[in-house]
Amino acid sequence: MITIEKGHVSRLMLLEAYAEKHEIEEKLKYYRRIYNKTFKEFEKELKDTQTENFKHFDDYMEWKAYKKQMEELNARIEELKSANIKVA
Repeated sequence: MITIEKGHVSRLMLLEAYAEKHEIEEKLKYYRRIYNKTFKEFEKELKDTQTENFKHFDDYMEWKAYKKQMEELNARIEELKSANIKVA
């Protein structure tokens, strides 16, 4: 039987979370770069426009999903930093 300390598990999970965060940050940068505006600015422009642009709407939905994923990931990282985990 191998014994693994809770702190080691927490650090491994934290490393994985940071790797995932880096990937999401790159996606968010991509959208900011191609539209040359923040998410809020893009969202307002999309809602204010009268013409439908399916590409912009698809990008909006994906950008919004990445923002939500980043918020959830940041919360998970904070929990991992405080070693607030339970190993079953």
